[in-house]
Amino acid sequence: MITRQEINGKAPLNYNWFDVTELDDNDVSQLKRLFRFTPEIIGYVSDKQERPRYDYDSHTQSELVVYDVPLWPNTDTAHFTTRPIIFLLQGTTIFTFHTNETAYVFEQFKHDSIKDIKSTTEFIMTFLLHAAKYFNQALDKLNNERNQLDKNLNNTIINKDLRKLAQIEKSLVYLASSIKTNLMMLESLRHTPLTSQITKEAQEKLDDILIETEQSSRMAQISNEVTEKISTTSNNILNNNLNDIMKFLTGWSLLLTIPTIITGFYGMNVKLPLESTPLAWITITLLTTFFMLGLYIYLKHNDFL
Repeated sequence: MITRQEINGKAPLNYNWFDVTELDDNDVSQLKRLFRFTPEIIGYVSDKQERPRYDYDSHTQSELVVYDVPLWPNTDTAHFTTRPIIFLLQGTTIFTFHTNETAYVFEQFKHDSIKDIKSTTEFIMTFLLHAAKYFNQALDKLNNERNQLDKNLNNTIINKDLRKLAQIEKSLVYLASSIKTNLMMLESLRHTPLTSQITKEAQEKLDDILIETEQSSRMAQISNEVTEKISTTSNNILNNNLNDIMKFLTGWSLLLTIPTIITGFYGMNVKLPLESTPLAWITITLLTTFFMLGLYIYLKHNDFL
């Protein structure tokens, strides 16, 4: 769906903004007919897996900016993922392309104070600065969840908590990768036509975005390292507990083997010692107890029990 956006109840004075949500065949036809979009541009803006980058088409005088934003976990995906938002700039007209999943960024952006934006470049920088904060929010949420899991794992390690920890690790991989590619794209903007005639306000916003993204990148790296160490430590403790259980069960299996062997001998239909003794049962029981006690002392001394 193609919508011409208004800011604070009126269209921007110096530029036009068209927002495209869930691009479909009907939208493609309109973009080709009304705005002369080429098949190459259509291929770019319709790619939901496009990586963050900047591209300039000298033939159509179009500038493409792709920026990733985080998607919160839902019923289908238990961890954070990311999706691109695409900006296409043609002269004084700017197009934004996104899905319903990333619509939350636009909804909150429209409620912010953006009435003083005077150019398309400043619009893009303002939007990117607005979108950058969501990575910090996602990382804060993951850190809080990890800290709570860490407390639980200090008491009792259960599979449910380990699965949650694994989801946090997956989330950090997605977020860290997108933040890194976003940062590479933002750094490359300094040497592109988009910023060749950038205003002072837009330049300040670009500097703020770079600082914000660099902080997010370091935060994601630190969070990932901490989470990996907690996961490794928890797995080591879990494996050690399993080894202790297996040692304990093995030790008692050996102890219970002794009466099994002795009673097995005396269950055979052959002549055996003590067979005719009146106190044979007591003697055999005492003998079995003696061997079991000796083995128990040996296993205990060697930390098998």
